[in-house]
Amino acid sequence: MKVNFDNISQKKYIGIIVLIIFIIYGNAINNEYALDDNIVVDGNKTVEQGIKAIPEIFLSRYSTDSKQSYDYRPVVLSTFAIEKQLFNKLPTSQSKQEKKRKDKLTQANVSHFINVLLYALVSVLIFYLLIYILPTYSILFPFLITVLYVVHPIHTEVVCSLKNRDEILMLIGVVSSLLAFIKYSKTTHIKYLFYGIGFTIFALLSKRNAMALIALVPIFLYFVKAKIKWVIISYVLMIGIYLLFNQLQKVIFPDNQVRIFKYFENPLMHEDWSWKRISASLYFSWFYFEMLLFPKKLSFYYGYNQVLIPDWSYWKVWVSLLFHGALGIYGIVALIKRRIEGLAIVFWFGLLMGVNNIKFLLPGILADRFAFAFSLGFCILVVWGLFKLFKVDLQQKAIKLQIPGALLAIFMLITLVYSGRTIARNPDWHDYLTLYENDVKHLSESAKVHALIANTRYPQTIIKYKQNPANPEIRNEVQKLIFHFKESIRIDSTYATSLNNLGSVYLNFYRDYELAINYCGKAIEYDSNYVEAHFNCAFSYHALGSFDQSLQHIQKIIEVEPGYLKAYDLLNRMLGERSKVEEGIDFLKTLAKTSKQPKPILVNIGNLYSSKGQAYYGVALDYFIKAYHYDPSDQQLCSHIVKLANGLNQPDIVKKYAANCP
Repeated sequence: MKVNFDNISQKKYIGIIVLIIFIIYGNAINNEYALDDNIVVDGNKTVEQGIKAIPEIFLSRYSTDSKQSYDYRPVVLSTFAIEKQLFNKLPTSQSKQEKKRKDKLTQANVSHFINVLLYALVSVLIFYLLIYILPTYSILFPFLITVLYVVHPIHTEVVCSLKNRDEILMLIGVVSSLLAFIKYSKTTHIKYLFYGIGFTIFALLSKRNAMALIALVPIFLYFVKAKIKWVIISYVLMIGIYLLFNQLQKVIFPDNQVRIFKYFENPLMHEDWSWKRISASLYFSWFYFEMLLFPKKLSFYYGYNQVLIPDWSYWKVWVSLLFHGALGIYGIVALIKRRIEGLAIVFWFGLLMGVNNIKFLLPGILADRFAFAFSLGFCILVVWGLFKLFKVDLQQKAIKLQIPGALLAIFMLITLVYSGRTIARNPDWHDYLTLYENDVKHLSESAKVHALIANTRYPQTIIKYKQNPANPEIRNEVQKLIFHFKESIRIDSTYATSLNNLGSVYLNFYRDYELAINYCGKAIEYDSNYVEAHFNCAFSYHALGSFDQSLQHIQKIIEVEPGYLKAYDLLNRMLGERSKVEEGIDFLKTLAKTSKQPKPILVNIGNLYSSKGQAYYGVALDYFIKAYHYDPSDQQLCSHIVKLANGLNQPDIVKKYAANCP
């Protein structure tokens, strides 16, 4: 077959690429929120404020909760803030049951559409980059590479997971930066230099993995035969931008980021360095190669104990060493000669080194999303290999290119198989529980997967139980919770959250206080500051009549988290039942003296004095005032002070505080 592919306009090629993307990802647009979307959009209070929150987003950590605060990715959060501003009148999301009654357009659907649109954008940019760095090649070559990249099933996690929009935005910035710097090296137009710097910053603000540009920019400039001075200057410039980016974060966030990695996330994080790190990274590299060939079992999470941490006795470690070693040497030699297969291999292996745990230990150990960028190198190599296999001259341009039918047949077969796998995978990401329960079939040894299923089902079961305790479905639902929590603990006996939650199941549904104490107590052994576990123990000991043991856990709660109001409710009930209010007041006064956050303790002391009767209202008022001075923004407490002072006929206090109340 002879066709002059270069006579077909680039717009038509782009149209085909975009069409393919919407065909294979069209069924992902109707998905709702799923894994980790709560970090970036689902229930994110800052993002829900819309466009006005963008300045705050650029001055905030990517993810913050009571225990952790880490990373800086303001670009991705800003995109969701804009969406919330524009589409806030739509329902947030729908369950499958609600969709069966009436399928509505939701904010989540809009976000998924934008994800697909962004994937189309990055794919078009990749197509342009390939055309630009391969000016003597037929346009068919970059087109087929882009198509293979577009349909590869390993990208489903990035496209279908809203949380992973950062990967798409980062790659948009990386590819745009490469294009800009290459254009600058060829034209010396200063605007392209500024474009390159701007896109580099955009990429870093999307995800810090864009630091790979430090190596990628000089490598690509070398490949396109830029002057050596521009290669060196680009390297220095990228390092400078990255250092400034790090300095910016230090200015915005004087305190170091805090992120707690548990054992099940990556056991290597909890071990000293050894040669096992090398064997494991080789094994993981082979895992990614198998997934690039054909990802039969795509997964939203791997982690312990689903993923093997092998030593040097495993055959795949040695096969990986031989494969990656030989291909890597060939790639470096080919890159030096400025051959496209060399660039592909170095791009693939270079980015792979950042995610195979040889240098950076990553939560989850492995992830489909980690292959999003380096899979491009694989796709280039596959298409190059097909052209070489059928002895097609890649550099035939502006003439009719002879393409063997067998080559097209093989490429079409690969494309169809990959597309089918992608289309089949997309609905698995419909929502949290759909994803978890689909993937647990092949992730039965993942502690986190079992925990996620149980933690997602738990509040749903509580709601059903409150609506109708006699509901016959409740027993089966509770047994599912117990099964998955126990599986999680079987795999990782140190999984404190699952231990506590299993204890709370026995507490809430069976009133089995001894089992609750047993499991929650084990959780405390692994995390002595686990407030919820202490509360479950305190509640259970109280139910068993063990006042002193219950009080010990309440004391720990108040020391760790003074604002944990449930602890005060339980304490006040215990004190009232045993007529120990005075002892309780003395107990809290002692804690208040050493607490860094005495306000809630002082408020509860005031509440206890109020419970003793009208004669103690004046003392209670004193403690409320003391508490208020620690937080003058608490208008509810201010109103209470004014109301109580008014009842005690203390006009000076009323006048002083009334001005601060709404």
